[in-house]
Amino acid sequence: MRRRLLALSLSVTVAVLAALVVPLVAAYAEQRAVRLHEERLAAATRFATLAGAPGIDSDPALLAADLERYDAVTTTTRTFVLDADGSVLAPAGTTLPADVAGLDDAVRDALAGTPTSPPEPLWPWNDDPVVVATPIGRDAQVLGAVLLVEQTDDQRRAVATRMALAAGAGALFVAALAWLVGVPLVGWVVRPVEELDERARDLARGRTPPAGRIEGPPELRRLVESFNAMAASVEHSQRQQRELVADVSHQLANPLTALRLRLEGIGTDDPAVEAVLAETDRLARALDAVIEVSRAGGFDRVAVRVDAAAQVRERIELWAPLFGDRLVARVPDGPLPAVLEEDLLATVLDALLDNALKYAADAAVEVDLHRDPGHVVLVVRDHGPGVDDAEAAALGHRFRRLERHADVEGTGLGLAIVLLRAQDAGGRADVEAAHPGLRVRLRLPVGPVRGTTAASPGGAAPAG
Repeated sequence: MRRRLLALSLSVTVAVLAALVVPLVAAYAEQRAVRLHEERLAAATRFATLAGAPGIDSDPALLAADLERYDAVTTTTRTFVLDADGSVLAPAGTTLPADVAGLDDAVRDALAGTPTSPPEPLWPWNDDPVVVATPIGRDAQVLGAVLLVEQTDDQRRAVATRMALAAGAGALFVAALAWLVGVPLVGWVVRPVEELDERARDLARGRTPPAGRIEGPPELRRLVESFNAMAASVEHSQRQQRELVADVSHQLANPLTALRLRLEGIGTDDPAVEAVLAETDRLARALDAVIEVSRAGGFDRVAVRVDAAAQVRERIELWAPLFGDRLVARVPDGPLPAVLEEDLLATVLDALLDNALKYAADAAVEVDLHRDPGHVVLVVRDHGPGVDDAEAAALGHRFRRLERHADVEGTGLGLAIVLLRAQDAGGRADVEAAHPGLRVRLRLPVGPVRGTTAASPGGAAPAG
């Protein structure tokens, strides 16, 4: 939008400037033509007066020396004295040049008693000579004509130079106007719109953006104020929902802990209580997952500088005994620095390996960590039964589980947590059918990203 608006404003400026400059250049080209015609017509009139004087009219050759001197002085003019029938009288033995536009008409009009009129403007793209003719007369009788054929190369070069200067000055003026006025003015108008667009995209992705700056024209100021109020209202509503879920989970966790302690005491005498204890553990894990999901999109996360490779190696060592030799990890030996939430990689890797352990039992699992330009990429792929493409597209929704996994312990929140945490960090997570198995690919930025809900190192505000 910025480029289009600037191009439009510059186009209007160029059009207005052309409307002012073109008439001035045209007037200059016409002035050069009129002045040249007047000068040459004055010389032709003087020669016509001399040629019509008594004694000279019977011997036009007497003017030959004057004609030669005039042509030598001007260097661009050829002068002829014509008889009443159009033949050349002086200089003797010469003929009129051929293929000169307008020459025949000028001779005919001059012999009819009418001198030539000023020519068209002297444009550089037209190299025709200027023809000037005036009649020789005495006692109301036309005795002949004086004809001047003027080469206009110098005149047209002068016009071309003036046109080039006008074009150069106009270009400099437009450039200066664009730099000093156009760019700041367009930025003043467009900047609030661009920020609003970015903040609206953040809001659509579930991220509540920070309040925007109040700047720009009055209409845009009011729009920014309205958007700020709307975003604050949305964030307030989301915060209330998160706090409600957290409070309910907390209130349920305390009696659940007390219940488990009582059941453990009873379980020493009654083995049937073990199943109830397992259910309380499952409920506790579900409450923890609900709390984690409720935090998605919040501004309470803090990004710090971490070694992604070291964190992944630590989690692999923790999970390796459960997989045996079925867990294959490809992790860089050296450090892989990034600015991420402290528990991000541990949380998502635990969720993905837990899913692989439950849904791909006895199958190989691969963990790959590498760096792309600007991103840390974590890929977890199992070689279990897996899912088809349609099922993979449905995974990641809260409490969404496949029917054939109904008898497998789980809450249906593991992949949802992975996707939401990746989104909060400014990255993305893709769930794909690996044929066989399931592949989850995370792309996380190595530094804070504008619009993410994770705060920058040392602060509590959103990154960017």
